[in-house]
Amino acid sequence: MPPNQEQDMSPSDPKDRHEMRAAKNAERILFPTVTGELHSYSREELGIVTASSHPQVRSAGGFLVMAVVLAAVAVFSILLVAGPTSRGQDPMWSALFLTATGVGGAVYALRMAKVASRAKRLRAERGNLEPSARQLDCDQDQHGQA
Repeated sequence: MPPNQEQDMSPSDPKDRHEMRAAKNAERILFPTVTGELHSYSREELGIVTASSHPQVRSAGGFLVMAVVLAAVAVFSILLVAGPTSRGQDPMWSALFLTATGVGGAVYALRMAKVASRAKRLRAERGNLEPSARQLDCDQDQHGQA
């Protein structure tokens, strides 16, 4: 057997390790790390996965900032609803759409922050690397070259 085939069959191969872990737990996903290596993650370890090559929010801190901004939109929209009443006019009820959007978005962002925080904590406890933010074009290097 040629030496490269022996290396492919060794338990140090990421795909073999993934198959062994997946046999125990069907909820495993083979995903590239920030260093470009493949690693078998559980759903809880993976956290937030983006399906784009564009920058997106993935960290708990980023989701918390997003929740604060959306909560500020909700508070501002309440001022828009009540503002006209100070001049003797009817409330601007249409601004309640912004209130609902802001509150819903803030709750969603807080839930995503919890998922991202839990995933980061689990990876740290298990000594796993951070998954790559780039899901598309895995064969390219960090500068986008094939």
